[in-house]
Amino acid sequence: MSMESVLRSIKSAQSEADALLATAQEDASKAIGDARRAASEAVSEATEGATADARSTIDAARAEAEAEADKVRAEGAKAAEALSASASGRTDAAVDLLLNAIHDA
Repeated sequence: MSMESVLRSIKSAQSEADALLATAQEDASKAIGDARRAASEAVSEATEGATADARSTIDAARAEAEAEADKVRAEGAKAAEALSASASGRTDAAVDLLLNAIHDA
């Protein structure tokens, strides 16, 4: 082999190596881009899932609190009604007691 053919072989091999390197870099850039997109989508989906779970938990807690509040309101109304009924039966006696105390004073 002559020196010229050796140099041509080296130059050809270098060109092929450069082309392979450029292709590998493009493939790596594409893979990195794809991985970033996939990671972004995964984060988005996880965030949406967490938000939906949180919303569901809050809604359940709100419904439970409203049910408890309704129960307390009903018990309070019942107690107020019983107190009112008890007091109305004693009004006449209280008025008589006050009038007698004022009269005796």
